[in-house]
Amino acid sequence: MATTTRKRARNESGKFRGDDPSTPDINEAWEDTTVATKKAPAKKAAAKKAPAKKAAAPKAKAGLPHPGSAAYKAMILRGEIKE
Repeated sequence: MATTTRKRARNESGKFRGDDPSTPDINEAWEDTTVATKKAPAKKAAAKKAPAKKAAAPKAKAGLPHPGSAAYKAMILRGEIKE
């Protein structure tokens, strides 16, 4: 698919060309150019990733509170258990 646009005309040295006043029906300062338009690439379906597994927490000994809890820390301070 192509579209037509107007672009400023240039001479051989690359400078802008001026309009010739002797030709009122033609504007030499501008030229029509055809520009090819690109289609957007089709989006690929993203592969679904499996959810990451959490690392297993260290198992607490039977009868003891969770190692990060306040009760566990209090037992350590009282000397009931060792860290």
